[in-house]
Amino acid sequence: MSGGRIEYKYLAPVAAIDDIRDDIQPYLVPDPFSEAAMGGEYTVRSVYYDTRRYACYDEKDSGIMIRNKFRIRGYGVPHEQSVVFLEIKKRCDCVIAKHRAPLRLADLQSFLASPDIDRYVLNLGGLGRARDDARRFLYYYYRLALTPANLVVYDREAFSGRYNSSLRVTFDKRLRGRMTPHLSELHDERNLIPVMKNYFIFEFKFFRRSLPQWASEIITRYQLPRLALSKYALCLDLREARPRVPTAPRGLPAVQHILT
Repeated sequence: MSGGRIEYKYLAPVAAIDDIRDDIQPYLVPDPFSEAAMGGEYTVRSVYYDTRRYACYDEKDSGIMIRNKFRIRGYGVPHEQSVVFLEIKKRCDCVIAKHRAPLRLADLQSFLASPDIDRYVLNLGGLGRARDDARRFLYYYYRLALTPANLVVYDREAFSGRYNSSLRVTFDKRLRGRMTPHLSELHDERNLIPVMKNYFIFEFKFFRRSLPQWASEIITRYQLPRLALSKYALCLDLREARPRVPTAPRGLPAVQHILT
C-alpha cells in the first residue's frame, strides 16, 4: 500500500513496563493526548463489526495478507460533545492504511439508521476525506451486512519521536472485552473480561522500512517476541466465540497461555 504506515507489535511483560518506559524516555515524548490525560494514559473503546459468519476474524486467523477490520471507536468517558469515529483499518502484511470519519456520539444511532453524511459527518481538519471515508464505511456496512461482534477496551500510553515526529509508540494495557455488544454499550465497563493480565502490547508505528537502532536494542534486551496481536481476535478467542485459538510461532509463548 503506497503511503501506508508500518506497525510492529511486541508482547511485553507488565512487570517490565517501568524499566521499558525509562529506556525509551531519551528518544520519545508523550503525545498530546497522553500528556493531557490523567495519569498519562487514556482509554480506547471500539465496537468491532463483522459478518454473521465472522469473515473478518477468519481472514485474520487464516493469515490472509490483505484484509479489513471495521469498527466504531470512542475514547474516555462519554459527555455531550463526545466524538466517535467510523473506521476501516486495511492491512497488507505489516503495512496499515486507515479510513476514518468523525461524528458526534449523540448522532451515531441516527446516522446508521438514516446515513445523512452531509448532516452528521464532522469537519475535523479534512471534511472531504472524512465524507469519502464515511461513504466507504457505509458501503461495507450494507454490502457485508456488518453487525457488532465485540467490544474491545484498553488503556493506552502514547508517545511520539523526540527527533522524528512521524514515529509513534504505544503501550496498550489492561486489554478487556465482551462479546456481541449493542452499539450503545461503547462506553459500558460492566462485565468486561480481562485478557493478557500479565502482558501489554508494545507497538511501533512508523513510515520507514526499519526500526530505529535504539528500539531494536530495547526489543533484544527484553527478548520481546513480535506477534500478530489482534485485540479483536484475542477478545473473541477469550470467550470461545470461535472454534480455534491462534498458536504463536515455535519458541514463543502460545497465545492461549497468555489470555488470562
